[in-house]
Amino acid sequence: MLRTFTGQRASVWLCSNNGPIISSGTTAPNTKYFVMDKAEDSDIPVPTGVIFVSPRTGQQITLKAADRLQLIEDDRFCKTSLSFELSTSAVDASTDCFPGAQISDGVTGLSGSLSGLWQYDQETEDFVAVNADILNKFVAIIDDSGGGSYTVNERDDNHAYLHVCLNTDAKPGQISNWLFAPVVLVSTSVSLENTDPQSLEISFTLGYGTPVIYRMPA
Repeated sequence: MLRTFTGQRASVWLCSNNGPIISSGTTAPNTKYFVMDKAEDSDIPVPTGVIFVSPRTGQQITLKAADRLQLIEDDRFCKTSLSFELSTSAVDASTDCFPGAQISDGVTGLSGSLSGLWQYDQETEDFVAVNADILNKFVAIIDDSGGGSYTVNERDDNHAYLHVCLNTDAKPGQISNWLFAPVVLVSTSVSLENTDPQSLEISFTLGYGTPVIYRMPA
């Protein structure tokens, strides 16, 4: 029997691209990595520029001398809506035999928008980490202790990592379907209506790397 789901079954995680770079040793179990570089004889199973999940159990991947992985330490983004579009462009390939013919340029683009509610820690009323990471993509964040100590977090214009699970409540023995993509956050807006929850909206486009649909056991 075929099924369809509402968008409520999809969940979103964001990583601000500040995880450590791993260039030796082995992968940790059930961990997300972004492939930065691969050795010619690499055992990394996916291409450069792609996100993958290391084995949950059994033998882990041993890195070769030229391998470089970035560990992804992502945070849940509690969304109210998400939309994304995958696209490719066509180029003119017409001849007098086939006037008007076009072919794909072979480049896949990604763009979209993500909305959520502005969230604060219940005890401290500080921003939750994922909200601070989003703001830090556009402006510096300065923390003032009130006692003469100041910490300046300079604007981070690196790409982020977006992970979307399309069927979050898949059960053991079923398949979890994901979109993995490096993205650039190109705009964000905050709504502060007096009678509505504080909300924010983010627009994103593809960063350095390749978007993939990633399917694995739940």
